[in-house]
Amino acid sequence: MRRVAPVLALMLLAALSACTSEPKDAGHTTLTVLLDRDVTAAQKSVVEQRLRAMPSVEGVAFETREQAYEKLRKDSPDLVADLDPENMPESLHATVTDASVAEAVDLVMGTVDGVEWVGLRIADADPLPSRIGAIVRLEPTATDKQRAAVEEAVRALPRAESIEFEERDAAYERLRKQCQGKGDLATQLDSQVARASLRLQLPLNGKGGTGLPEIERLDGVEAMRLVPVAML
Repeated sequence: MRRVAPVLALMLLAALSACTSEPKDAGHTTLTVLLDRDVTAAQKSVVEQRLRAMPSVEGVAFETREQAYEKLRKDSPDLVADLDPENMPESLHATVTDASVAEAVDLVMGTVDGVEWVGLRIADADPLPSRIGAIVRLEPTATDKQRAAVEEAVRALPRAESIEFEERDAAYERLRKQCQGKGDLATQLDSQVARASLRLQLPLNGKGGTGLPEIERLDGVEAMRLVPVAML
């Protein structure tokens, strides 16, 4: 599982070039929840219930290991050369229709028992938007040197705009305010899950490339999210 999750994370970053779903509003995001390999039936049920109860979450669907393997084999056959279906995680997929709560939903779902990894990206649409938002989350243990290296790499991205750094405490306060009036989402949001991040806008070229996958591999980077500009 530890190997599969990063592979699927990179696939999510690259998936913007393959628009196979019906067009969605520019503020919609796709949420993927990968389950632990040893998740119990009870945990699986709780994860699904929590996801379905989240505000502005629609279209929750369960994906088996076999379905995940076939999708990966079809889209990126070179990545499954040494993988078997049993190596793939079970997962849940959904659409978050409100950009103001998508990031909080992502962070809260990552704390639920039985969840291995959560990914959030801009929903497929035809045509794609001309610009997307990118959130580069830093690990809580990232050093000043690592942060500086990540920021330098982000600022070196061609045509990157509106680059801003957000401290963890500021991120928590912003998310908490955005969750007000959204059920009990604000109370579910723990300050410890907030992260310092670099937030920016990027144009999408004809192939959907962004240059961000290399940044995700840098020391000190915990996660990458490609999101609607409205989320920034």
